[in-house]
Amino acid sequence: MNTRVVQHVVSKVSLVVLVILGVVVLTAGLLVAQATISAGPLALHQVKVIYVAPSSAEFVGLVTSRLEKWDAIRITSQPEEADAILTCQTESRIVPAKVVVRLTTAEATLVDRRSRKPIWRTTKSTALDTTRLAEEIIEQLKKDWRKSASEF
Repeated sequence: MNTRVVQHVVSKVSLVVLVILGVVVLTAGLLVAQATISAGPLALHQVKVIYVAPSSAEFVGLVTSRLEKWDAIRITSQPEEADAILTCQTESRIVPAKVVVRLTTAEATLVDRRSRKPIWRTTKSTALDTTRLAEEIIEQLKKDWRKSASEF
């Protein structure tokens, strides 16, 4: 047999093997991507970096300052670096009673940055100052985060 013919056959077989290998690698990559997308939001304890969405309310500053003291997570100023995004919404209203009371309700929501699905949510109200309300929300987040970690 001619060595040129053998070299030609070997190069054709090599090319076919490379094409098949490329298809296998591409398929595996697509399957991993699909599994990641369809897996849904992170579990709460998997959140290690949080971006706190800006808001006009000073309450966000109170929440952020309490989060910065927590060693289990890190706050980032760049949303693309975060695992999750925390939003806080507050509403104050005057409640007539024997003494007029200003009731503040805050809702905090933690959303998976990639899937955009909620991971955690809480709503708290107080007739006291908003500083205590921020502390209660962060304490609830810490409690639920530890509970999530212990379930795995």
